[in-house]
Amino acid sequence: MNLWKKTIILLLIGVISATTARGQIIRLTRGRLWHSFHHAQECSPLSDWQRMSAGLDWPGYEPTELNENLGGTYTHLVAGGIYLTALKPLKDASNMTYFDPDSVLGWMDFALNGDRNTSWVQGQQPFVAKAHQKRWPKGENYWGMTDPYEAEEVIYSYLEKDPQYDDSKTGNKKFNVSIKRVVRQWSGSKIDQDYVIVRYVIRSLESERRVGIDSAYVLLTYALSPNQRGWAYTYPSYRAGARNTHSRWDKDKRLLTAWAGDFTLSADRDDSWDPYEYYQYSSIDNMERPVTEFMAPGIMGIKLLEVTPDDGPTPDEINGFTWSAGAPDSDYQGPFTAVAGMKNKYDAMKDPSLLYNAFQDTNSVLMGQSRLYANFSFGPYNLRGGGRDSIVIVVGEFVGGLPYGKTFLDTIDPVLRAEKAREIKTAADSAAEFLNNRLEFNYAHNFTVPMPPPGPEFTVEPDTTSGSVANLIVFDGSVDSIPDPQENVTDIAGYRIYKSKRYPFGPWEMIADFPVKDPEVWDTNRQVYVFRDSQVALGYGYYYAVTAYDTGHDAWIVDPSVSVPPLESSLYANRTKKPFYSTLVPVKETQGALDNVVVVPNPFYVTSGFERGGDVKNIQFVNLPSPCTIRIFTVKGNLVKVIRHDNPASGVAFWNQISENEQYVKSGLYFYHIEDENGNTTRGKFAIIN
Repeated sequence: MNLWKKTIILLLIGVISATTARGQIIRLTRGRLWHSFHHAQECSPLSDWQRMSAGLDWPGYEPTELNENLGGTYTHLVAGGIYLTALKPLKDASNMTYFDPDSVLGWMDFALNGDRNTSWVQGQQPFVAKAHQKRWPKGENYWGMTDPYEAEEVIYSYLEKDPQYDDSKTGNKKFNVSIKRVVRQWSGSKIDQDYVIVRYVIRSLESERRVGIDSAYVLLTYALSPNQRGWAYTYPSYRAGARNTHSRWDKDKRLLTAWAGDFTLSADRDDSWDPYEYYQYSSIDNMERPVTEFMAPGIMGIKLLEVTPDDGPTPDEINGFTWSAGAPDSDYQGPFTAVAGMKNKYDAMKDPSLLYNAFQDTNSVLMGQSRLYANFSFGPYNLRGGGRDSIVIVVGEFVGGLPYGKTFLDTIDPVLRAEKAREIKTAADSAAEFLNNRLEFNYAHNFTVPMPPPGPEFTVEPDTTSGSVANLIVFDGSVDSIPDPQENVTDIAGYRIYKSKRYPFGPWEMIADFPVKDPEVWDTNRQVYVFRDSQVALGYGYYYAVTAYDTGHDAWIVDPSVSVPPLESSLYANRTKKPFYSTLVPVKETQGALDNVVVVPNPFYVTSGFERGGDVKNIQFVNLPSPCTIRIFTVKGNLVKVIRHDNPASGVAFWNQISENEQYVKSGLYFYHIEDENGNTTRGKFAIIN
């Protein structure tokens, strides 16, 4: 590690804590995997398994970006983090300190209810929050542009014992320690965007190391729920939190995996990967057909990358592991439900089989019918004078599998459905193996991975010159000359353009792949790349993404024994968040200018499934002059909506089916009346079938 990087790490503790941002939740929402961190735990505090913030969402998306309710997000984790407990220091007759195994100092929750033990205001809780912020809040290190030997996104959080908190009247005493957590993500890289690495350091406070803590145990706990949307659709009558979670713990790989398996309380079908059947409409033959969507194709993983060996007689990095089933009704205490008192909590962290509904056998009846926790016990640790200075726990967390869009079937045939389920499982197993290896590679190289070139900033605009309908994707050549921040050579090879016809998270199709300065797309006059997408239609919205890829390297400068294949940037890190609607230039205001007005689609038909996303309610009026006024009426002549179209660059106006009374209109036949500023008019009709 170079001196410059060491200096930056020292600043992480000093300077950042001096400029603390006091946000409760910090979100990672740039790449395909979205996650969030409370200052004291992962995700938001547990609220009976409700999804309160992003938790390993794969693919991540913002529900407010869509004009329809998809029924939930692809959330795989509800909450997670660490518990801490230790014995109380006592004095014998000779005033010597000793520790009684029946005398517990305290028990702190930084896993499911971190807000109950921490505060930003001193004197309120046993621990005070001193820092919780992104190291590069404005994306200064995207694609390694500031520090190529560090993650693109880093969240630093710091808690320590609050000296002003009075615990004299409670049996739950504060600990003389600090807890530092650093979260890292490489969200701009196609191959590294699907995981985060979380590093905890529990350290004796410098001024109180003589006291410290003794016989301490740490419990790492995760509330697994792969995933929230799939469970909500397949079993809507149950409370939030997937109950068909299946999980495996590979002790040799130190890897836990979890996925949506068969719900064992439903004997009539196999629910693996959350298949959901619905009808999809085809405008070609005006027919509805049953289709299947597998709503939970991802596999999540928890990888232990480093754990400080304990201070027991036979030091072991993992003291114990169990799953535990959450309370079947309201669940706010997690694995400590019905575990009352400091002594019982201490014993359960020392022996996790004492946790609520704990089990280790994958054949347990609780597997596949319960809201599931994974619990790792570490300890005992001694942080007193003469003992260890700190406890380090490093965890990798990932989600991977068959991408969204490849999990659909144009049938509900059980044989084909079983075949697709096998395909999803194969993809999930492959993804888990790949991401496990990727995490090991990353950590072995001190949080450093080869970086792809940056995705270029781009715009989407209508083609107004050809007279036909097309979208233009435009970006300059500034990325062409940006050197690889690690290799210090320009290695960019080309660009790829992707399009989604449905949602901002896909399904994506690649529509262009061209080398740098390709004359087919490089405009020498404007000094920009211009790609013309003619496979578009009026009345539909499209999402676009542009990535860059490099040549690769025979030997990586960080580790010459590693050859680096061509790397591509993440399309999720460089995409449009709102759909772009194809348009036409306004019709000239001459006699007959309104003769070619068209309403699309007509009839408007909303499928009972999830065929279209951001444009699900939009109706377009095409071939308009600008300005003009559109009035929409019912068959009885009642005025429904007045639309004033005055965009000088567009001959298309949109209507989202909301009336003047701010309500969605009903199915039926509607009439329109259009008048331009010269008094020319036209009339027509269209149908809405919801």
